[in-house]
Amino acid sequence: MMFNLPPPDPAFEIVLASRGMSKGITQTEGPQIVAKPSLRVGDLQVGAQWKNVSSRTAKGEAALFVNGSRELGSLHVSAGAAYKFQTGVRGPTDSASWEFNSVLSRKFGPVTARVIAIYSPNDLGRARKSLFVEGGPSVQLRQGWSVSAAAGRRSRRGGVDYTAWHAGVSKAIKLLQLDMRYYGTNRSEAGEIYKGRIVGSIRFSF
Repeated sequence: MMFNLPPPDPAFEIVLASRGMSKGITQTEGPQIVAKPSLRVGDLQVGAQWKNVSSRTAKGEAALFVNGSRELGSLHVSAGAAYKFQTGVRGPTDSASWEFNSVLSRKFGPVTARVIAIYSPNDLGRARKSLFVEGGPSVQLRQGWSVSAAAGRRSRRGGVDYTAWHAGVSKAIKLLQLDMRYYGTNRSEAGEIYKGRIVGSIRFSF
């Protein structure tokens, strides 16, 4: 029996950011580089990712992931799983975890509404169960400009629970996407990683 599959579509993405951000909080004390090769076959995408982090226990964080997506009427639905592990580990730590995500989005003309949920049964480091849910709109403007904002909540067993938000503007120029964004949380007193900041980034997609 033959399967009529579309040809594979390889891609490579590099992000250079003034500060590494994940789930609304900082991952680095300085700039971050994210490298992400992937391969798409129809609705299925597989790939890998690596980024540097500022941590007492590791120098980097890598992941192997698989995602699937589908159009259901006016809704775009995707779901995936990732096996995450730390690199350059310096000492004893919980250095690997599974992470599962789902995304729902819908377009209303130039506006796209998006909700994402990310769950880990045993997060990296000291935290155990972790759930992050975030939602917000993006608006496509003229000449490659767009504005977007979102707010979310992260609940963790063995970690700080917090509410996070961000808003910013992006500009697409051929293979590049420039972004300037403000991030903040309601737990700035809990440490440096929870404080508000402005982050600039450049994304190269090939």
